[in-house]
Amino acid sequence: MNLNEHITLWNHASIKMMDVRYMLLEQGEEMPEYSLPASTFLYAVHGRARIWLDDSMYSADRFHVLHGGKGARLNIAAEERFEYYLILYKATLTLPASQEWVRLIASNKPFQLQYGFVPQYPLSLLDKAGQMFEEWVKSEPLDKFHARTLFYQFVHELLFQMQRQGIEPIRPDLVAQALRFMNERYMEPLTLDVIADLLDCSTRYLTKLFKSRMNESPIRLLTQIRMDKAAQLLLNTEATVQEIAPRVGYPDAHTLSRSFKKHFGLPPALFRTKQLGVNSVLKLPRIRSQSAVVPLPSLRYIDIGHENHYQLNEKGDLRMYKANKPVTMAGATMLLCLALLLSACSGSTNNAGNTGGTVSGQNPVETSSAQASPAATTKVYVDSQGEVVIPAHPQRIVDLTGSFTGNLLALGVKPVGAQGDALKNPFLKDFVEGIEAVDSEFSPEQILSLQPDLIIVVAAPTMEPTYKELDKIAPVVRIEYGKYSYKDLMLEYGKLAGQEQAAEDWLKEWERKINEYKPQVAEVVGDRTVSILQPYAKGLYAFGDFYGRGGEILYKEFGLKAPKIIQDEVLGKGEGVVDLSLERLPEYAGDYIFTSNWGWDDGKPEVVYDSSLWKNLPAVKENRVFFISEKGSYYNDAISMEAQLDFIVKSFLGK
Repeated sequence: MNLNEHITLWNHASIKMMDVRYMLLEQGEEMPEYSLPASTFLYAVHGRARIWLDDSMYSADRFHVLHGGKGARLNIAAEERFEYYLILYKATLTLPASQEWVRLIASNKPFQLQYGFVPQYPLSLLDKAGQMFEEWVKSEPLDKFHARTLFYQFVHELLFQMQRQGIEPIRPDLVAQALRFMNERYMEPLTLDVIADLLDCSTRYLTKLFKSRMNESPIRLLTQIRMDKAAQLLLNTEATVQEIAPRVGYPDAHTLSRSFKKHFGLPPALFRTKQLGVNSVLKLPRIRSQSAVVPLPSLRYIDIGHENHYQLNEKGDLRMYKANKPVTMAGATMLLCLALLLSACSGSTNNAGNTGGTVSGQNPVETSSAQASPAATTKVYVDSQGEVVIPAHPQRIVDLTGSFTGNLLALGVKPVGAQGDALKNPFLKDFVEGIEAVDSEFSPEQILSLQPDLIIVVAAPTMEPTYKELDKIAPVVRIEYGKYSYKDLMLEYGKLAGQEQAAEDWLKEWERKINEYKPQVAEVVGDRTVSILQPYAKGLYAFGDFYGRGGEILYKEFGLKAPKIIQDEVLGKGEGVVDLSLERLPEYAGDYIFTSNWGWDDGKPEVVYDSSLWKNLPAVKENRVFFISEKGSYYNDAISMEAQLDFIVKSFLGK
C-alpha cells in the first residue's frame, strides 16, 4: 500500500481514542517488551533510546515518530533520559461503506502498518501531542472530545510531512507476530479468536494467511508447539502428565493425553518409557524454519504453501529433526572426544591460531593443518543478531541455508557441507560433487565431523535451540531472509567467504549480460505481455518480480510488461504472487507464458494444460509458451539466476 492509498483510507476511518500517555525512562532503564493493545503512535520528546518494533530497530532521538499496529511488540532501551508520548487509538471503517473500501481495509490493514522517521517540521506535532495529553487527562467529556479533534490534526500534520519526505509505511508480518505470540503464550487457553483479536484482524483473514504461507492453520501450528513442549517436559523432567497439562495449555491430563496420542501415536506415559529406555535423542515433529515462507518484502519469492528452502522432499513426507536434551557433561565429553578423534585421524599436528575472541559462546573447532585456514585472521560480520567474529578467509564452510548455496559455488567456493535438499537443485548438479549433504535435522555430530570454520544459516527464531548447539562448533552467521535482493545477497556472500572481488566481478558480468540481451529481447517482445503461471490443486499462481521463476529477470531486469491483472494485483502491490481461478485464465495469460507445475501439492497440471481454456490461448496456439524447471525455477542464487537467464534468452531469441 502506498502513502496516497493510506491517506485515502484515513479519510474513511472512524477513530476511537484509547489512551494518551506521557512516559519517562531514566538513562540505562529499559521498558520490558510490551504488546501494543491498539494501534499506536510513539512521539519522542527528549533524549535518545533504541526502540524495537517487532524485529525492526530504530535509534530514536528527539522528535522521532513511530507507528505500530495492534499486537506489535514494543521494547525501549534508554541511552539517556528518554521522554515520549504514546497515543493509542482504534480505527474502523465509517459505515455505510462501499465494498471497494471494505476490501481495501481488509486486505491492507492500514492501521497495522509500521513506519518511523524524524519529521522536518517537528514543533507542530510536538504542540499537538502536548495539547492532546493535557486534554486527555482531564475528566470532562468535552475535554476528551477536544483531544480527539487534536488527534485528527496530529495525524493530518504527520501524513502531510510523510508525503513531503517520501516516507512509505510498511506492512507488518502478521504470521510472524502470531507465531511469536503462540511460542510465548502456548500455556494459556489461546483460541483463534484471541490471536486474531490481538492482531486486529479477522479469524478468516489470519487463517488464510497461515494456509497460504505456512500451509497449516494457526491452531494446528499451536498444537504442534504444545506437543513439542509436552514431549520435552516428559523427557527432561519427572513431572506427571497432570502436572504437565496446564504448563502446555491443556486443562487436564485426559485432554493432553488424547491430543498427545493423536500427534505422536503413543500416550504420554508409554512415550516417555520408550524414549528414555531406547534413545536419549528423540525425533520430534517440530515447526521447521519458515523464514523462507515468511519473508520480508524485498525477497519474498518463496512464500506459498510448503514451498521453502528446505523442501525438495517428496510430497507427503513429514519433516523431522532431532530435539536434543540440554547438553550434559557426558554429551560435551562425547563431542570433545569426537573432535580429538577426528584430529588424530588426520595424521598431522593442529596449528589453528587464535580467532581473536569468540562471540555468543562460540568455540570454533580446530582442524588439521592440511584442512585449516591460513593463519588466524578474523573479521567482524554483522548478521541478524549482531556482531559475529568469523574467519577472514574461511576454508571449511557449511551452508545450511538451502536457498543460497549456489552463491558460494558461483564464487568458486565449495562448502564442505550443505543442506541436503539444496544439493538437489538441478541447476547445481555440475558443482556439488564432493559436498556432503547435511541431514534435515542439522545433527551437531554430523556437522562437527565436517570440521567447519564457518556455518551459514537462515535466521529463524524456532531454530535457535539448534543454532546455539552449532555455535559451540564454529561461528554461526544468521542470514535474514528477505533483507537482501539477489544482487545484494551475492555481495554478502562475498564478504562471508572472503571473496569480495569475485562477488563484484560476478555482478559486473551479470550486468554486462543483461545490457547485452535486454535490447534484443525488447525488439522481439515489443509491447506484448509476459506472464509466469504455475498450476496447483485449486487454480493457478501468477508470479511477479521477486518470486523466482525468472520474474526478477523478465520484469525487473528486462522491464517486460505483465497483463493488466498481474500488474494491478501483483507487481503494483508488491505482492509477488496472486492466486487465480482457471476461469479467469484468459485475463492473466500473457502473449508469452513461462510455466511449469507448481509441484508442492497433489494437483495435476493436466487439468490446466489439457483444458480448452488453455489450448485456446493465443500464446499456446502461436507456440509462445515456455516450460521452466519445476524443481529449480524458484531459486534465485547466482548459478540458478544464470541458468534462468540462459533459458529466457534462448526462449525469446533462439540462442
